Amino acid sequence: MIAEVDFMNERVRFGYVRCGFMAQKVHIPNFKSIPECEFLAIAEVREKLGRKVQARYGIPRFYRSHLELADDPDIDAVGVSAPFTLQGEIARDLLKAGKHVFMEKPMAVSVEQAERILAASRARGSRLMVAYMKRYDAGNELVKSLISNYTRTGELGRIILARNHGFCGEWVCNIDIPMEVTDEKPPEPPIIKPSWLPDEYLNSYIGYLQQYTHNVNLLRWFLDAGDRVAVKYVDFDEDGMTGIVVFDMNGVRATVESGQMSHYRWD
Repeated sequence: MIAEVDFMNERVRFGYVRCGFMAQKVHIPNFKSIPECEFLAIAEVREKLGRKVQARYGIPRFYRSHLELADDPDIDAVGVSAPFTLQGEIARDLLKAGKHVFMEKPMAVSVEQAERILAASRARGSRLMVAYMKRYDAGNELVKSLISNYTRTGELGRIILARNHGFCGEWVCNIDIPMEVTDEKPPEPPIIKPSWLPDEYLNSYIGYLQQYTHNVNLLRWFLDAGDRVAVKYVDFDEDGMTGIVVFDMNGVRATVESGQMSHYRWD
């Protein structure tokens, strides 16, 4: 049965799958702080860890798997953050069960996996939201409004180049929320990758998706590109991450320059 929710006028009955770093440091505390969110359940395969998090946040129900949570008729929507090749499969199971899903990015690690997830969403009418929170940053909202205005008026002419770069330092700086730990080992996630990707580049590929999907998503939004996006050129160093990707986004040449730094600053 699909959860029909008036998101503007009702409390959303919420569950969360997995209790790792992003769940404890970011998502569970934030969802617990929202008055309109009735946080009912968590699911975690590492039972000792899950029970600790359940106790810390006063969450009523605990499940040992996301499939058990998916069977809970009281849950309207579920958050998911798990190993990157696994979280898309978890999201698909929840969508198939009629749950609305908020999930960490990357949504998928291949086009085929993304299509399976979207098919589950469309089949049940379940909503899927990927955590592209940078669209809601005040500075990015201002940039979006300026680009939209100049595009509408033609005051500065046609956009011919959009350049984006992300040179990354230590991303967990100043996150001081306490975290429960465990000696339990999680199950090995499935190896899911595009058929064209050599095995030796899998970790670099996943790392690039984890970080730079934000950059690609912002460019698509700024340029109103939708799905009118094509990769035209790629040049990476041997690490598989440092370099440049050139896109055609809605007729505009767009670049993403990527790299990592050994200190706390981001640029």
